[in-house]
Amino acid sequence: MSTEQMQKLYMPCRNRPFLTFAKRVVVALGLVVAVMSLTSCGSGTSSPQSTVTTTSTRTLKITTSTQFSPTFDPTISDYVVTPSSDAPIQITITAPADTQVSVDGSPFHTQTFTTPVSISPGQSFSIVVRSPESSQTYYVRCLPTDFPTWTTERPGTPQAEYFVITPNIPISKGTPGHYVIVADSYGVPVWWYRSSDEPHDALLLPDGNIAWNLTNNAEEHKLNGALVRSMTVENVSGGGFDFHELRQLPNGDIIIIADVPRGPVDLSAYGGSTTGVVVDNVIEEIAPDNSLVWHWSAMDHIPVSETDPQWRQQNIQQLIPADPYHMNSVEPNGDGFIVSFRHLDSVIRVDKASGNIVWKLGGTHRTESLTFHGDPYGNFGGQHDARVLTDGTLTVHDNGTEQGRPPRAVRYSIDTTARTAVRMEQVGDPSVTGSDCCGSARKGSGGDWVVSWGLSPVVTELTPTGARVFRMTFNQGYASYRAEPVPFGVLSRTTLRAGMDAQFPR
Repeated sequence: MSTEQMQKLYMPCRNRPFLTFAKRVVVALGLVVAVMSLTSCGSGTSSPQSTVTTTSTRTLKITTSTQFSPTFDPTISDYVVTPSSDAPIQITITAPADTQVSVDGSPFHTQTFTTPVSISPGQSFSIVVRSPESSQTYYVRCLPTDFPTWTTERPGTPQAEYFVITPNIPISKGTPGHYVIVADSYGVPVWWYRSSDEPHDALLLPDGNIAWNLTNNAEEHKLNGALVRSMTVENVSGGGFDFHELRQLPNGDIIIIADVPRGPVDLSAYGGSTTGVVVDNVIEEIAPDNSLVWHWSAMDHIPVSETDPQWRQQNIQQLIPADPYHMNSVEPNGDGFIVSFRHLDSVIRVDKASGNIVWKLGGTHRTESLTFHGDPYGNFGGQHDARVLTDGTLTVHDNGTEQGRPPRAVRYSIDTTARTAVRMEQVGDPSVTGSDCCGSARKGSGGDWVVSWGLSPVVTELTPTGARVFRMTFNQGYASYRAEPVPFGVLSRTTLRAGMDAQFPR
């Protein structure tokens, strides 16, 4: 796919990022490690060394010949090393007399010793530390040379244990990335998979597999990397695959979006051609055998006249084919679906049985429209990721595109009798002042928000008052289309490590 085609697809859902870890204070728990400067997953070029000192009289010192992240903390179990050459990593241990250390399965030693470790990208080794008080195992994995990089800040305690991210979208000119990543709440990539195509919208499935959208299809994989199934749209109308959404229903069916060209359509009332072609967004429910179960067409239920005026010049007058709807999320909701349309600046609820629109929030007015209450803006600007919480409230990542304001994560109480949407809360990140496209906003059961700020290199977890407890900032000009939080207790580190070891055996 050309750069021009990618830009049209994102339109804006453009893009991508990755990994340098922020310094952390070393916790004194009787055993404290001073990590000295580092260099490579299997390579011999050494860098100048410096020592992080502590005031503890019982200090274990570790010196390595390659970059090691994050800074060692006895409470952090997983680390990564960054490759710089092919020679073995030299690991030097200086241990107190009452502490024994084993590196990569070698015999336990005390005092000072050096052990070489040879691993390739993706592979790992362990460091086992035994003291009179305890025994602890730490896991170190080697990163690929093309792995995206980011910095991490952790000023509070995140409520998410992991974050599923795809930092692949170039924010400016650049080459799309290829990684699906599960990072922990210290910003450490504990699991990843490298695809031959550009993954988007990765999500953890209830059975522990991970699925994601690619350019022309969606894939489900086991944590060991094995492909479970490939899913694509049913071309009942000559449609193509749309990467913007992937959801799984309780019965195992998958919800995806098809882009179907339709025309000729008279678009002259909006400054377009009298014989124009329109991209119709079609929701498709696909069974595990890839058969089509149900579908719903935006164009059959929403006239082009509902395209918000701010989008008409760019997406009707100039874009061929025209993109008046730009569906970007489909959320299962009881007997229907909550659907977000970027170019309508609105979110709607569809009744599955009849296909009728039950209500509409934002955008141009129609009979089913709800009225905003308590919202300072009273509209959306190219919003994404409309979701429904267990209490029935609606959450939205409101990009604020073309509205002269920063993006926000916002939540509403919907009253279909009074025909109102009452704003309950909203949060923003002061460092993010604009969001042309993309993004997600997920509110957890503990109240915190995890937000990917949309065509921005920033993912944050914020408290309900907007206080930042966690932040990833992707380097190299990349963004993650969404960031899906994984609550504590859903995924085990042992399972994630086993999946990686199966992908990259030693």
